[in-house]
Formats: sequence, structure tokens, C-alpha cells
Amino acid sequence: MQIPKPQIKDKSDNLCFACGKDNPIGLKLHFTNEAGEIKGQFTPGELHQGWSGITHGGILYTLLDEAGGYAVMCAGLNCITAKSEVRFNSLAPVNETIQISARVTKKTSRLVETEATLSRQDGSTIAQNLSLWYIAGNSNTTKHPG
Repeated sequence: MQIPKPQIKDKSDNLCFACGKDNPIGLKLHFTNEAGEIKGQFTPGELHQGWSGITHGGILYTLLDEAGGYAVMCAGLNCITAKSEVRFNSLAPVNETIQISARVTKKTSRLVETEATLSRQDGSTIAQNLSLWYIAGNSNTTKHPG
């Protein structure tokens, strides 16, 4: 199933660091929705490193947060991150593709909980994220998922 596309009024709305196609320094992430599970991948390069040869933790968090944002958007909700917790399990070498997944795990009248995971090609976990999102409206008013 295709991810609903946010309505873009002008080029400046398509400059998101994580998913904006017009951002020259952005990550240009793309996700699919497979039965409620958001999936994507990203291959960090040398410009995404912190320590030599290792992907910066802020880049890894950006992948998790963006995937969670798409999960709530695909659930028909317009949300903003209220709380987020990351557990880093292993290093992510640059130039190795990272698998990204996220899903909604709980919804109340005001909050949504998501779980997101980054994995290596062999299935080992790089990082896990639990986030709470404040519901700001439904997705037909969404300009951006993150």
C-alpha cells in the first residue's frame, strides 16, 4: 500500500531534512506501508558519521522519528512527538544499509504510541524507539508527517 503523500503547496514545504526530495543535504527517506507496518531503508555515507566510520546517533534517531511519524500519518492521524526514548544496541557502520520499521502500538483519545526499529541486513538490531505522539488532528490536514 502506498503512503499517503502530504499536500505540498510550494517547494519550501518539501525541504524536510528526513524526507524532503528538494533538500540537497537531506536524507530523502521513502517508506512503504505493509499492512500497518512502515518500512524503509537508508544507507548512511561518510557525511553521516560521528566517530570515524560510525553513523552519528542523531541521524539514527532521525530515521526512527520519521518512521514513527509516517506510522501515525498512515493511521489517519496528524501528530507531533510528545516523548521519545531510544535504546541503542549496536553501532551502525557507514556504507551499510539500515532497515527501518515502525508501527502504531497503542492509541487513546489524545495520544498514540509507536515502536520503531533499525536493523542491519542480517536482522540484528541497531536501535529501538518508543514514542508518544500528541494527536493534533486527522491526516487530511497534514502537511508533513514528522
